[in-house]
Amino acid sequence: MRLPDGMTPRVQALRQRLDDLRDRQRQVYEGVAPKPGEGPGEYLGYEPFHEAWLAHENQPPVIRLALAQAAWRAAVQPQLVPGHLVLGTPPPRCVITYPTGTYIWDFRLDEALAAQYPETQAVAAYWRDWLAARPAPDLPAEAHNPALHRVVEMNCLGAHSVQAYDLALSGGLAGLREKVARHGEAHPEAADWYQALSISLDGVRDYILAHAAACDLADDGLAANCRHIAEHAPKTFLQAVQLFEFLFLLNGHDSPGRLDQVLWPALRAELEAGTLDLEQAQEITDCLYLKMAEHVCYGATLGGQLPEGGDATNDLTWLCLNSIRRLRLLSPRTALRWHRGTPEPLYRAAVGSMVSGATFPTLVNDEAMVPGLLRRGVRPDHARDYTFCGCGQTIPQGRAYGGYEDLFANSAKFLTLALHNGRDELTGEQVGPRTGEAKKHGDFAALEAAVWQQMTSCLGVGIAATNATRQWAAEHLHDFLRSLTTHSCVERGLDWRAGGADYHEGLVDLVGFTTLADSLVAIRQVVFEEQRLTLPELREVLDSNWEGEESLRQYCLTRVPKFGNDNPAADDLLVRWLTRMNDWLFAQETWRGGHWGLDIVGWSGAVVYGAQTGATPDGRRAGEPLADCGGPAQGRDRSGVTAVLRSMAKLPNDAVHGPMVLNLRFPGKLLRDPAGEAKLADLLRTYLEAGGQQVQVTAVSSEDMRDAQRHPERHRNLIVRVGGFSAFFVELDPAFQEEMVQRTEHEV
Repeated sequence: MRLPDGMTPRVQALRQRLDDLRDRQRQVYEGVAPKPGEGPGEYLGYEPFHEAWLAHENQPPVIRLALAQAAWRAAVQPQLVPGHLVLGTPPPRCVITYPTGTYIWDFRLDEALAAQYPETQAVAAYWRDWLAARPAPDLPAEAHNPALHRVVEMNCLGAHSVQAYDLALSGGLAGLREKVARHGEAHPEAADWYQALSISLDGVRDYILAHAAACDLADDGLAANCRHIAEHAPKTFLQAVQLFEFLFLLNGHDSPGRLDQVLWPALRAELEAGTLDLEQAQEITDCLYLKMAEHVCYGATLGGQLPEGGDATNDLTWLCLNSIRRLRLLSPRTALRWHRGTPEPLYRAAVGSMVSGATFPTLVNDEAMVPGLLRRGVRPDHARDYTFCGCGQTIPQGRAYGGYEDLFANSAKFLTLALHNGRDELTGEQVGPRTGEAKKHGDFAALEAAVWQQMTSCLGVGIAATNATRQWAAEHLHDFLRSLTTHSCVERGLDWRAGGADYHEGLVDLVGFTTLADSLVAIRQVVFEEQRLTLPELREVLDSNWEGEESLRQYCLTRVPKFGNDNPAADDLLVRWLTRMNDWLFAQETWRGGHWGLDIVGWSGAVVYGAQTGATPDGRRAGEPLADCGGPAQGRDRSGVTAVLRSMAKLPNDAVHGPMVLNLRFPGKLLRDPAGEAKLADLLRTYLEAGGQQVQVTAVSSEDMRDAQRHPERHRNLIVRVGGFSAFFVELDPAFQEEMVQRTEHEV
C-alpha cells in the first residue's frame, strides 16, 4: 500500500510542540521551576477525592471509593492543544487520589504543596492515619530486611497491565452499563461492587463531558465527538481513537496493547464506507501517537496473528508503523510481532524503521512466544492475541492480572552472596542464608549448590511477599475501571485485583544473568580446572577489586569463554542455569494459583545494580554495569554477530515467559545503506526462523556517541535503545551513556 510520505502541517506543528514540552521538562529537571498553574494536571487548590470521600462517610466502603474517584475524574481541567485532533488531560493533581499508599505524594511534593496550600498537610495526615489503621499484608519476616531489597527489589503493588479496550469501543459506555446491569442481577452478593462499577462509568462520562465543555469554550468542533462517546459507541475512526485515549489515560497510561487490532474495526468501517481515506487516517494516527508520547507509556505491538489464526496485518498496522518511523517518539514502546506468515514488505519496513534511528519497533517472534504462553496455560486463541506490556513482557491482551515487573533480581549478587556466606560483599549485611564461607565449597558442584540456595531463598521471600501483598490488595483495594475493561471480571462479579481476570501471573526480571553465568564459567576454569588459585584466594582478589591482579583479571576477561561467542563451554552453562531457574519459577504459584516466570529485559537496572555489586569473576570491576540484556555482556562477544545469534538460539526461547531481550548495536551509516539494511533484515530473519525470541537494534556508532558526549547540542535527537525502552542519548546519565558505548559494535 502507498503511505503518505510527509507530515501534514497540523502534525508538524504538534511534533514541534512535543519538542518544546521536552525542553520544558528538561528545564524542570535542571531546577527551573514551572510557573504556578502552568501545564496540565496542576494542583486545583482543593481535594475533590478527599472531599467526596468525607461527604459519603455512611456509604459502603466500595461505593464510597467509587464516588470519590468519580469526583476526582470529573474535576479535570482540560488543557486543549490548538489543532490537535485527540484530546486528553490527566485528572487533577491531589494529595490523595486512591487509598493504596502508593498514590500519596512524596514528601518533596508535599512540601511544595504546603508552601502554597497549607491545608494539604491536614489532608496528607488524614490519609496517613487512615492507612496506618488498615491491616497490613502478612509478609515473611525476611522481607523486612532492607539489605535483601537491594538484591531482590519487590514491586508488589505496582502493576503493569493491558486492558481490553475493544470492550468499550464495541458498545461504548452504554454497552458497559448494560453489561454491568445484566451480570449484576446474576451476582446479588456483589451488589455494592456492581453499583461501584456504574458510579465509575459516571466518573468517566463526566470526565469526557468536561472535555466537551472545554471544546465549547474554545469553539472547537471536537465537542460533538466527546458528547457522543460520553455514552454511545464510536461511529467514526476519530471517535474510536478519542474514546481509546480517554480510557487509556484514566487506566494509568500504561500499555496500549495491539493498537492496530483494537482500532481497526472503526477504521475499516470508514474506509469501506468511503467517509475516510488513508491520508486522513494517517493524520489521526499521527495525532494519537503524539498524544500518547506526551506521557510515558509502555508496551504496544503491531502485526502478529489473529486469535483464530492467520496473519493480522491490516492497513492500520502500516499507518502505525509509518507514524513510528516519521515521528521518532520514545513511546509507546512498540514491537512488531513476526511469524512466517508476516508480509515481507511489512517486515522490511519494520527493519527500516529501526535502522533509521527510530529504534522502534523491536522484533518479537510469535513462533517462540505463543508456545511459551501455551505452556503457561493460556488458551490458544488468547495466546495468539498476546501483546507486550511494561518494558516488553508478554501478556494475553485484556485477560490478565499481574505486575509483570513483580520482582527485580540482581543475579550477580547470588554468586557474591555464596562467596560470603550470605553476606553483602560491600556492606557486610546478612542478606541470604548462611551457605558457608568460600573455603567450604570444595568443588564446583558445591559452589553451584550454594549459589542456587541463595537464589531460590531470596527469590522465595520476594514471591511470598508479592503473593501476600496481592492477596491483601484483593481484599482491601479495588480497580473499577480496569475491571470494566478486562475480560471476565464483570461476568464473574470479581474485581480485577480479586480474581476476575482469566490469568494471574508473576514475573521475575533476572538482571545481569549473563554476568552470573560468565562468572561461574570463570570460577570453574580458573579455580577448579586450572587451579590457578583457590576459591578463598579468588574471593580476596574480588574483595580488593582486582588490585594488583590485573593480569589475572585480563585472563578472566579475555581468555575464559563468555556467553555470546557460540562456545559450548559458556553457552551450555547459561542454558542449564536458565532452564533450571525457569522450571523452578514455573513451579511457584501466585496467590490465585497461576504460574511465576522470568524475563531478562535489560533496563536501567544493569547500571543501577552494577553500582551495588562488587567485582565478579568474569573480569568485571566493582561498580561496573552488569550484563545489559539476556544476551552477551557488554564487549564480551568477540566472535561476530552470527555467533551471538547462535548462542541466543540455544536458549529455551519457547519455554521462557520472556522477553529475553537481545540488544544489538551497529554503526548507523552502515545500516542506512540499502545493502546494509538488506543484510541486517536477512540476518535477523534467520535468527527468528531459528527460534530466537526477541531482538532490538541501535543504529549508532561508538564514534557518534563519543561526539555526542563532547557536543550534545549537535546530537539532540540521537536515540538509543537502552533496554526495554529507548532514550535520547544526550539526556542519559553519563553512567548510562558509557554503558551504551561499551556495548559491542557489530558489522553485518
